[in-house]
Amino acid sequence: MSSSVVIEDVTDEHEHKNIGETASSEQKETEVEQPQDQQPAVTSNGAEPSANTAEAATRNQPPAPTPSPADNEKALKQAETLKQEGNKLYADDDLEPAVAKYEEALRIAPEGAKKQRAVYYANLAACHLKTKHFEDAVQDSTAALELEPEYVKALLRRAAAYEELDDLEHALADNTKIKELDPDNASASKSVQRLTPIVEDRREKMKNEMLGQLKDLGNTVLGKFGLSLDNFKTEKDPNTGSYSINFKQ
Repeated sequence: MSSSVVIEDVTDEHEHKNIGETASSEQKETEVEQPQDQQPAVTSNGAEPSANTAEAATRNQPPAPTPSPADNEKALKQAETLKQEGNKLYADDDLEPAVAKYEEALRIAPEGAKKQRAVYYANLAACHLKTKHFEDAVQDSTAALELEPEYVKALLRRAAAYEELDDLEHALADNTKIKELDPDNASASKSVQRLTPIVEDRREKMKNEMLGQLKDLGNTVLGKFGLSLDNFKTEKDPNTGSYSINFKQ
C-alpha cells in the first residue's frame, strides 16, 4: 500500500550565471552525386578497404569536445526548467507528459549534476507509482540512489513500490535504512513496525519448507543404511540461534 507521493523541487545552491547566447551561423550542406561509373575506393595494394579499416578510421577520429563550464551551466538551467514544467504536469495528474519532461531533463543535464539527476529519477519514480508501474518505480528509485545513496525520498518511493510488488524483504530493508537516516520519519517507523512480523513469519515458513525438503532427501539417502533423520535430534541454542545435532539409536 503506497502513500501519496510528493514531487521534490530542488533549488541550486549557487545562482545560475547569465549566459549570453551567440547566434551560430548555419552551414550549408551540399550534396554531391557520385558518378554511376565510379569505382569503389581501393587501398594502395589494389584491394577494397575492409570493415576493419573503416572501424580503424572511425577510432582515429578526434573525440567530441568536452563541454565547457558555461555549456554545462546552460544545460542544467534548461534541465531545471523542464523539471519545473514536469512538476506542474504531475500536480495536474497529467503523468505521461510529466514523465517526458523528466526524461528530457535527464537527457540534457550534465552527468556531473548528480543531485539534480537524482531528483529527476525520483520524480519519475513518483509518476510510476501513480500509474502503478511499480517495477519502473523501483528501477528509477534505484538509479536515484546510485547517485545519492542517502536520498530519503527515493528510498520511500522504492519501499512503496517493493511493497506493492509483495517484495516485503526489500521494503522492510529500505524502511529500516530510512529510520537510520531519519529517525523521526513516522512513515518509515510505522512500516517497519507493520512489516517486521510479516517478514519474520515468512522467513520461518520458508525455513520450515526447506527443512522439510531436506528431511525428505535425507531419509531417502539414510534409508539405504537402515537409518532415518529420526535418529538425529536437533537442539537450538537460545542464545545464539544455532543448532546442534545429536545421534541416537
